[in-house]
Amino acid sequence: MRGAAKRYARVAGYDEAYQEACAAFLHAIATHHPDAAPFPAYAASRVYGDTRTSMRRWWLAQERTAFQRQSEEGSHEEWDEEPERKGPCCSAEGDSFDRVDQRLTLLRLAREARLAPREAAWLALELAGLDTSEVAEQLGVSPATVRTWRMRAVRKMRERALNAGLSLSDL
Repeated sequence: MRGAAKRYARVAGYDEAYQEACAAFLHAIATHHPDAAPFPAYAASRVYGDTRTSMRRWWLAQERTAFQRQSEEGSHEEWDEEPERKGPCCSAEGDSFDRVDQRLTLLRLAREARLAPREAAWLALELAGLDTSEVAEQLGVSPATVRTWRMRAVRKMRERALNAGLSLSDL
Protein backbone atom coordinates (compact mmCIF):
# COMPACT_ATOMS: atom_id res chain seq x y z
CA MET A 1 0.00 0.00 0.00
CA ARG A 2 2.85 2.36 0.80
CA GLY A 3 4.43 1.59 -2.57
CA ALA A 4 1.25 2.49 -4.41
CA ALA A 5 0.91 5.65 -2.32
CA LYS A 6 4.51 6.69 -3.06
CA ARG A 7 4.01 6.03 -6.75
CA TYR A 8 0.97 8.32 -7.00
CA ALA A 9 1.86 10.85 -4.26
CA ARG A 10 2.68 13.56 -6.82
CA VAL A 11 -0.92 13.61 -8.02
CA ALA A 12 -2.90 14.25 -4.85
CA GLY A 13 -0.40 13.92 -2.05
CA TYR A 14 0.84 10.90 -0.16
CA ASP A 15 -1.97 10.88 2.42
CA GLU A 16 -4.73 10.86 -0.18
CA ALA A 17 -3.01 8.16 -2.25
CA TYR A 18 -2.40 6.06 0.88
CA GLN A 19 -6.04 6.39 1.90
CA GLU A 20 -7.15 5.19 -1.54
CA ALA A 21 -4.70 2.27 -1.35
CA CYS A 22 -6.07 1.28 2.08
CA ALA A 23 -9.63 1.45 0.79
CA ALA A 24 -8.62 -0.73 -2.17
CA PHE A 25 -7.00 -3.26 0.18
CA LEU A 26 -10.16 -3.47 2.28
CA HIS A 27 -12.16 -3.95 -0.91
CA ALA A 28 -9.77 -6.74 -1.93
CA ILE A 29 -10.32 -8.47 1.41
CA ALA A 30 -14.07 -8.27 0.96
CA THR A 31 -14.17 -9.48 -2.65
CA HIS A 32 -11.44 -12.16 -2.68
CA HIS A 33 -12.47 -15.69 -3.68
CA PRO A 34 -9.86 -18.20 -2.43
CA ASP A 35 -10.42 -20.63 -5.29
CA ALA A 36 -9.90 -17.95 -7.96
CA ALA A 37 -6.42 -16.62 -7.16
CA PRO A 38 -3.89 -16.39 -4.33
CA PHE A 39 -4.70 -13.46 -2.06
CA PRO A 40 -1.32 -11.63 -2.20
CA ALA A 41 -1.40 -11.43 -5.99
CA TYR A 42 -5.06 -10.45 -6.03
CA ALA A 43 -4.59 -7.79 -3.34
CA ALA A 44 -1.53 -6.27 -5.02
CA SER A 45 -3.33 -6.09 -8.34
CA ARG A 46 -6.41 -4.61 -6.71
CA VAL A 47 -4.48 -2.00 -4.69
CA TYR A 48 -2.42 -0.76 -7.64
CA GLY A 49 -5.37 -0.84 -10.04
CA ASP A 50 -7.86 0.94 -7.79
CA THR A 51 -5.28 3.51 -6.67
CA ARG A 52 -4.39 4.25 -10.28
CA THR A 53 -8.08 4.59 -11.18
CA SER A 54 -8.58 7.05 -8.35
CA MET A 55 -5.50 9.05 -9.28
CA ARG A 56 -6.60 9.10 -12.93
CA ARG A 57 -9.79 10.81 -11.78
CA TRP A 58 -7.62 13.41 -10.02
CA TRP A 59 -5.54 13.91 -13.18
CA LEU A 60 -8.64 14.44 -15.29
CA ALA A 61 -10.07 16.91 -12.80
CA GLN A 62 -6.79 18.83 -12.78
CA GLU A 63 -6.73 18.93 -16.59
CA ARG A 64 -10.28 20.26 -16.74
CA THR A 65 -9.59 23.04 -14.27
CA ALA A 66 -6.01 23.94 -15.25
CA PHE A 67 -6.88 26.82 -17.58
CA GLN A 68 -10.01 28.31 -16.10
CA ARG A 69 -10.16 32.06 -16.62
CA GLN A 70 -10.83 34.50 -13.84
CA SER A 71 -13.60 36.99 -14.49
CA GLU A 72 -12.65 40.60 -15.24
CA GLU A 73 -13.50 41.76 -11.72
CA GLY A 74 -11.21 39.13 -10.26
CA SER A 75 -14.01 37.63 -8.22
CA HIS A 76 -15.77 34.33 -8.61
CA GLU A 77 -19.14 33.66 -10.16
CA GLU A 78 -22.37 33.22 -8.19
CA TRP A 79 -22.48 29.49 -8.85
CA ASP A 80 -18.98 29.14 -7.37
CA GLU A 81 -20.00 30.48 -3.97
CA GLU A 82 -20.51 28.15 -1.07
CA PRO A 83 -24.22 27.72 -0.39
CA GLU A 84 -25.74 28.94 2.84
CA ARG A 85 -25.26 26.56 5.71
CA LYS A 86 -28.49 24.71 6.38
CA GLY A 87 -29.28 21.84 8.60
CA PRO A 88 -30.07 20.97 12.17
CA CYS A 89 -27.14 22.93 13.56
CA CYS A 90 -27.21 26.10 11.49
CA SER A 91 -30.78 26.89 10.60
CA ALA A 92 -31.88 30.29 11.83
CA GLU A 93 -35.58 29.89 11.16
CA GLY A 94 -37.92 27.21 12.42
CA ASP A 95 -38.76 25.94 15.80
CA SER A 96 -35.83 25.16 18.08
CA PHE A 97 -37.52 21.92 19.15
CA ASP A 98 -37.57 20.77 15.51
CA ARG A 99 -33.85 21.52 15.21
CA VAL A 100 -33.09 19.56 18.37
CA ASP A 101 -35.26 16.67 17.16
CA GLN A 102 -33.49 16.65 13.78
CA ARG A 103 -30.10 16.73 15.47
CA LEU A 104 -30.99 13.83 17.78
CA THR A 105 -32.33 11.82 14.84
CA LEU A 106 -29.13 12.50 12.92
CA LEU A 107 -26.94 11.48 15.87
CA ARG A 108 -28.94 8.28 16.34
CA LEU A 109 -28.61 7.44 12.65
CA ALA A 110 -24.87 8.06 12.89
CA ARG A 111 -24.56 5.77 15.91
CA GLU A 112 -26.59 2.99 14.29
CA ALA A 113 -24.73 3.33 10.98
CA ARG A 114 -21.49 2.56 12.86
CA LEU A 115 -19.46 5.37 11.36
CA ALA A 116 -15.69 5.11 11.33
CA PRO A 117 -13.96 7.38 13.88
CA ARG A 118 -12.89 9.86 11.20
CA GLU A 119 -16.43 9.99 9.77
CA ALA A 120 -17.79 10.57 13.27
CA ALA A 121 -15.22 13.35 13.77
CA TRP A 122 -16.41 14.97 10.53
CA LEU A 123 -20.03 14.77 11.68
CA ALA A 124 -19.27 16.29 15.09
CA LEU A 125 -17.42 19.22 13.51
CA GLU A 126 -20.11 19.63 10.84
CA LEU A 127 -22.76 19.83 13.53
CA ALA A 128 -20.59 22.41 15.30
CA GLY A 129 -21.01 24.59 12.20
CA LEU A 130 -17.56 24.28 10.59
CA ASP A 131 -17.25 24.20 6.82
CA THR A 132 -15.12 21.70 4.86
CA SER A 133 -11.91 23.73 4.86
CA GLU A 134 -12.17 24.43 8.59
CA VAL A 135 -12.79 20.75 9.34
CA ALA A 136 -9.78 19.82 7.19
CA GLU A 137 -7.57 22.33 8.98
CA GLN A 138 -8.68 21.17 12.41
CA LEU A 139 -8.16 17.47 11.63
CA GLY A 140 -4.92 18.01 9.70
CA VAL A 141 -6.08 16.51 6.39
CA SER A 142 -6.92 17.86 2.96
CA PRO A 143 -10.40 19.14 2.09
CA ALA A 144 -10.68 16.30 -0.43
CA THR A 145 -10.19 13.79 2.38
CA VAL A 146 -12.92 15.49 4.40
CA ARG A 147 -15.25 15.30 1.39
CA THR A 148 -14.49 11.57 1.11
CA TRP A 149 -15.33 11.07 4.79
CA ARG A 150 -18.53 13.07 4.34
CA MET A 151 -19.55 11.03 1.30
CA ARG A 152 -18.99 7.74 3.12
CA ALA A 153 -20.76 8.90 6.30
CA VAL A 154 -23.79 10.21 4.41
CA ARG A 155 -24.00 7.00 2.39
CA LYS A 156 -23.91 4.85 5.54
CA MET A 157 -26.49 6.99 7.33
CA ARG A 158 -28.76 7.05 4.27
CA GLU A 159 -28.59 3.25 3.96
CA ARG A 160 -29.36 2.89 7.67
CA ALA A 161 -32.31 5.28 7.41
CA LEU A 162 -33.75 3.44 4.41
CA ASN A 163 -33.31 0.10 6.21
CA ALA A 164 -35.15 1.57 9.21
CA GLY A 165 -38.14 2.35 7.00
CA LEU A 166 -37.65 6.05 6.30
CA SER A 167 -38.33 7.23 2.77
CA LEU A 168 -36.14 9.54 0.71
CA SER A 169 -38.61 12.37 1.30
CA ASP A 170 -38.12 11.94 5.07
CA LEU A 171 -34.41 12.48 4.66
